[in-house]
Amino acid sequence: MRLVRLGRAVWDVLAIADELDHSVWDELEGADPSDAAAERMRGTLETEVPLNGPPRMNRTRCRDLGDEIFEFKEHGWRVLWFYDAGKPVQRRRIVCTHSTPKVSKKEFQPEKAKARRIRNEYVLAKETGSLIEPEEIER
Repeated sequence: MRLVRLGRAVWDVLAIADELDHSVWDELEGADPSDAAAERMRGTLETEVPLNGPPRMNRTRCRDLGDEIFEFKEHGWRVLWFYDAGKPVQRRRIVCTHSTPKVSKKEFQPEKAKARRIRNEYVLAKETGSLIEPEEIER
């Protein structure tokens, strides 16, 4: 499992790259160019979250989904993520699993399950030493 750095300041914001080496960043860049929400989400992940951390007390921008999975929200777009997990815990580290356009609650359940599965794979990779850390800001 390989990580890609999306932004770094006070907080380290990372994304998991899939087997084709695509990450949340690629998903957001691949969105319809007229989709302003995807553009705003990239700015949030690249600048706002690294400087300020997840928006607190703002369920319209960031929400706890349970099972240690969270979502960043922009109108019409979602990015699922979790805080660093496993040993050793790295403070102020956010790991994005994937993104999805806004869907109904029923359609969103498989997205939450996917984020939980990716989080479990992350913990296992970290514990076994097979997690590949980013060396510098990549895209």
